[in-house]
Amino acid sequence: MRGAALASLAENITADVCVVGAGFAGLTTALELARLGKSVVLLEAGRVAGGASGRNGGFVSNGFALGIQDVAKHVGLDDARALYDLSRMGTDFVRQTIATHDPRVKSGDGLRVCIRHDDKGGLHAYGRTLQDNFAEHVQPSSVDETRSLLDTKRYFTSIAFPKALHIHPLRYGLLLLRLCLEAGVRVYEHARVTHVEKLSDGVRVQTKTGDVNAGQVVYCLSALDRTLHQPTGRAVLPVSTYVAVTEPLDQSVIRTHEAIADTRRAGDYYRLIEGNRILWGGRITTRVSEPRRLAEAMRGDMLSTFPKLGQPKIDFAWAGIMAYALHKMPLIGRDSQGQWFATGFGGHGLNTTAMAGVLLARAIANGDDRYQRFAAFAPRYAFGPLGRVGVQSTYWWMQTRDKWEERG
Repeated sequence: MRGAALASLAENITADVCVVGAGFAGLTTALELARLGKSVVLLEAGRVAGGASGRNGGFVSNGFALGIQDVAKHVGLDDARALYDLSRMGTDFVRQTIATHDPRVKSGDGLRVCIRHDDKGGLHAYGRTLQDNFAEHVQPSSVDETRSLLDTKRYFTSIAFPKALHIHPLRYGLLLLRLCLEAGVRVYEHARVTHVEKLSDGVRVQTKTGDVNAGQVVYCLSALDRTLHQPTGRAVLPVSTYVAVTEPLDQSVIRTHEAIADTRRAGDYYRLIEGNRILWGGRITTRVSEPRRLAEAMRGDMLSTFPKLGQPKIDFAWAGIMAYALHKMPLIGRDSQGQWFATGFGGHGLNTTAMAGVLLARAIANGDDRYQRFAAFAPRYAFGPLGRVGVQSTYWWMQTRDKWEERG
């Protein structure tokens, strides 16, 4: 469904803005800049949406990887509300873009979050906090209601977010690409940027086969490239998660077309997809290589929750590498050289990449300063390999806590 590769950059060209990286953040930034009248070049080292953007679970909901209550502890309730509203803008952008241009990209509506131990009403209290303080529409469900939808003794209560949606991520990336091309964005694949030189009147963005002279540059890089833009590259860590897709199944244990996630720190997330298959994601690790016997491991995770599924065959399994900042918030802003950046979307990227693209495009084209709300979560050094060791140790500790809580 992807089609032939786009041309690589083979000449020296000029533009108002050069966007580096064609994941969702780069695609949205380029599209919105073009809509605001800017000439835009978008450079991608590989294929458009070829990384985590096109290979994730497809969940689209408000918020950030850092829980909004923790955001409020850091910046205060009023600023947390403003940030949450910006995250909602990102969700709305995804929904409206799909509804207007290709409704087939959407897979379904709704997200349900389940808890795997009796928390004495804590999850429902969290839902009320979201409703009361952040105007989020939340529907609580009892243990019986939850298990009527999900036939497992693993889950207790749950809360549903009916205004969330889930999508086919690669189709969404290709939709954004089509809209960029229609808006006049010049998009080049296999155009790895080797150097960015600051000029008196802008920048020169260099590749092996051609250069872009632009007034502004926007770095929308992933954890796979942490050297081109030092301020953000040293502030993110690569974190892997894993996804598997079953063969077509005649099953009755998952009785809802909502997307499902649990509350564990490195929990499972899954949904029914076309063809009567289950898409199942989970596990978090700082290793970047794909583990051996990945399909069997993912099937084991699935059957630990739904043993009645029997022994379904896994037709596809893959790893996705995400970029995380230590504070788990996206990195959005402008560095000391006047260069723009947007990265660090791991764990909650579909709405936040859209949000970042809109914010940066409006900042560059119109002087909109709302992107500065993320200054409280500026890039800070993640300690390289030592940071990865620390993050992995933290995940192991969280998983131990999860297991302890589930034992009751």
